[in-house]
Amino acid sequence: MSVLPEEFRLSSSGRDLIADAFAKVVLVLVLLFALFPIWMMIITSFKQRSELFQSGVTLIPQAFHVENYINMWNRFPLVDYFLNSLIISGVTTIICLLVASLAAYSFSRYDFRGKDLFGLTILSTQMIPGVLILIPMFMLFTMIQQDVGIQMTNTYHGIIFIYSTFTVPFAIWMLRGYFDTIPTALEEAARIDGCTRTEALFRIVLPLALPGIAATGMFVFIIAFNEVLFASVMANNDVTPFAIGIQEFSTNTQTYWTEMMAAATVSSLPLLLIFVLFQKQIVSGLTAGSVKQ
Repeated sequence: MSVLPEEFRLSSSGRDLIADAFAKVVLVLVLLFALFPIWMMIITSFKQRSELFQSGVTLIPQAFHVENYINMWNRFPLVDYFLNSLIISGVTTIICLLVASLAAYSFSRYDFRGKDLFGLTILSTQMIPGVLILIPMFMLFTMIQQDVGIQMTNTYHGIIFIYSTFTVPFAIWMLRGYFDTIPTALEEAARIDGCTRTEALFRIVLPLALPGIAATGMFVFIIAFNEVLFASVMANNDVTPFAIGIQEFSTNTQTYWTEMMAAATVSSLPLLLIFVLFQKQIVSGLTAGSVKQ
């Protein structure tokens, strides 16, 4: 077996530089792959309909036309759809964080009978495709409307109830890992100083868990804002969310692609703004929960 001369061998620092350069190249390629659809969405929103079908796929439009951003508001009531999505997603996030924070704290701090089974049950709910429970959920809502007299379909509280049911388990597992990183000695010190367990929770634990709560709330908000399957069946008329309302740009005769892309671009701005404002909390919340102290 031949051995390379000493002068041709790479030092450990040289190998590290090559590995670092390779990792950066792969990261850039993945980033370009992820950002390309977003770039095409923004570029298409500034094109004219004729340019879209005549020139094919172009990375930069021939001219930037802002008429699409004006016409999209006049063609459909996008403001109402957008407000509906904000209300549904906002209330779902608040309810989910309230329930999941207390449940995750209980999982992290208490040992009770059936804890492992209950946790496994919560986790198993995330393995069931939503399409399998769509019809049973619709039948349940129909029975409630007929027997109890409470309107559930096409209402805010109905769709918020649905979104809360499948986002709470996800939030519990995210927050449980973060609560595990908060030392119990802090609570014990607070109780020695005279705080009850509830006071220690709200004065010590929850303020320390704000980064994890912010990260979880961000994911819950995005899930509720972008959900389409249940909203297409359970939320129409006055409570139509933006994810369903934007589909009205596709009619029986034609599809207004440029205006649809303009509406999609506008709808992504609030989510981008939320991420920018809470970037530090979200990043620290995602990383802190992975290490148990």
